Amino acid sequence: MSIIKVVPRLIRPLVSPFILEEKMNENFDEFDKYALRFDLNVKMIEYKYNHSYRVVHQAEEICRSLNLDTVERDLASNIALLHDIARFRQWTEYKTFNDKASFDHGEEGVKILFDEGEILNYNIDKEDYEIVKKAIANHNKFDIDFNELTMREALHSKIIRDADKIDILYAFSTNRLLELNEDDSEINPVITEDFFDHKETLNEQIITHNDKIVSLFALVFDLYYDYSKERVYNEDYLGKMYKQLKNKKLFKPYIDEAKKYLKGEIKNVR
Repeated sequence: MSIIKVVPRLIRPLVSPFILEEKMNENFDEFDKYALRFDLNVKMIEYKYNHSYRVVHQAEEICRSLNLDTVERDLASNIALLHDIARFRQWTEYKTFNDKASFDHGEEGVKILFDEGEILNYNIDKEDYEIVKKAIANHNKFDIDFNELTMREALHSKIIRDADKIDILYAFSTNRLLELNEDDSEINPVITEDFFDHKETLNEQIITHNDKIVSLFALVFDLYYDYSKERVYNEDYLGKMYKQLKNKKLFKPYIDEAKKYLKGEIKNVR
C-alpha cells in the first residue's frame, strides 16, 4: 500500500511592499523550492520558514529607517531570506536548534550556500557574495570585531542581527509560536551580573530554563538601531513575555532594566 505524503501549501508571511520587485519574487520562489525539500508539516521547520520571511520584513523596515537605497535594501532582504537556511537541515538531522548539540547554523548556512552552490540559484550580484558570507556567518555570533569588516559588511551584519533578534522576541511574546519554559531555579549569578552590565548572555552560562528566559531579555542589549529598540518597546514584546511567566517576582528586575534600556533611560556600556 502506498503512502501519500501531504505537502503543505506554502503561504508566505506578508513582507514589505517595498521589496516586491521581480528579482526578489524570483528569490522568494527559489527559497520556497529549497524549503519544500524538507517536511513543512513539522512545526519547527514550518516555524523557521515563516521566521525567515518575517526577518525579511524587519530587515526592510530597518533599511527604510536608515534611508538606504534599493541596492542595500535588496541585499539586506536577500541576507535575511537566507540567514537561517541551515536550520531546515539542523532540525531534520538533529531535532534541535541548539548549535552546541549539532552545528553552528551560521557557518553551516555559508557551507550550504557557497560550498554546496545553493547561492547560484538566487539573483544576487556575485560582487556581494562576500558580504552575504560575512553577514550570515556573523548573524548568530555572540560578538563581532567590526574592525575586521568593511563598512558594507558591518552594515549588513548589524541589520541581520537586529532583524533576527526582533523576530525572536516577537515569537516568544506569543506562545502560539515559541513557548517560555520556567523552572524553580535561581538565575545564574554570572548571568545576572552581565545582565545589569547590559551584556548579552553567553550560551555556555545558560544552565536552567530560567537562565534561558533572562538570556532572551538580554538580547535587547545587542540591538544596534533605534528602529529595532523602538519596535521591541512599542510592541511590548518583553511585557507580553513577562505576562506568560508565573514567577513574576524573580523576573521583574530584569524586565524593568531591559525596558529602561529600550526607552533610552540607561545606556549600554559596550
